[in-house]
Amino acid sequence: MNEQTNTRVQAELVTTPTRLEAVATQLLQAEAVAVDTEFFWERTFYPILGLVQLAVQDGSCWLVDPVSIKDLSALGPVMSSESVTKVLHDAPQDLGILARATGTMPRTIFDTRIASGFAGLGATTSLQTLLRSVCGVDLAKEETRSNWLQRPLRANQLDYAADDVLHLLTLRDRLLVACANDTVRGWLAEEMRRLDDPVGYQERDPRLMYLRIKGSMRLNAGDLSVLREVAAWREEEARKRDWPRGHVLPDNLLVTLAQRKPTTLTTLIEIPDMPRTMPSDVSSNLLDSISRGLTLPATEWPRPAGEGAKPTVKSRCTRLLAHISTACESYHIDPALVAARTELETFLNLQDQGAGSEHPFSTGWRRAFITEVH
Repeated sequence: MNEQTNTRVQAELVTTPTRLEAVATQLLQAEAVAVDTEFFWERTFYPILGLVQLAVQDGSCWLVDPVSIKDLSALGPVMSSESVTKVLHDAPQDLGILARATGTMPRTIFDTRIASGFAGLGATTSLQTLLRSVCGVDLAKEETRSNWLQRPLRANQLDYAADDVLHLLTLRDRLLVACANDTVRGWLAEEMRRLDDPVGYQERDPRLMYLRIKGSMRLNAGDLSVLREVAAWREEEARKRDWPRGHVLPDNLLVTLAQRKPTTLTTLIEIPDMPRTMPSDVSSNLLDSISRGLTLPATEWPRPAGEGAKPTVKSRCTRLLAHISTACESYHIDPALVAARTELETFLNLQDQGAGSEHPFSTGWRRAFITEVH
């Protein structure tokens, strides 16, 4: 049954710092606040915030305009409040953007995407699908690709933005009811507390970015030593210039650099597709990063992906995943919430080395769950 009515809530567009402060003061009195963002992210390293949507249980809704209000720190106390639950769908990206915009680390989060997995509806379900199946609400998605930086915003854009938050609090309540029992709700609450960790909203260590490079799986340890350094160089360069990573150098070129290991400007510019207009200081820094990777002792080289994953570990992992899947059926939760194969293989390898306590699976609800089916 569709629960939508013909009555549309009139969301308030907040365009002045004074009004934003007043709204923030009001939100601090709420038990929960639904939150969403609209942003533009095509030609910069950092997303450009175009709108912040906020709603409370009585249907009041505010659309905060960051184009008009450059300083959003007034929302910081709301985002960090332990007494006000912030309800979002697929929260981490929005929270990272808001942490940067408000200068405050978020706390007390409820993510309806994660909750969907604990309620037996799948941990990757879209908000549109969830609202349709749980609340009988159909969201219009025509404005998904809108330009959220252009002003004035059209009425359809404002309606679309408001709809993304107006039903979130009802969705939260129904997902909690849909959880199988108090045990599952306890696991859900524990999982939500992980979203309070400030580490999740801080910039990643540049020297770990090589792990995200497409094509790195085929490299040996010596190549990876260079890739780690050039990927870190690219990350720092992209942040400094506020460019997308691929605008500095694309992944495939980083892999080529790791394999060919040029050490002079001449050999660097001989590499196909290498930009010929790269400033000399930038080229010099890039060559320095390659040299660092080359001079590291072999004991400090990264281990290639999959190295150390013994056949016995792989077979144990397969059996354990099957047991986890069966156990999840009894609790009506999505197995993807418990463990991915790569994470589980890492955990089992660490256990064999006597270092299993270092892995997140050794604590919390996952430890109890995995121990139960192990």
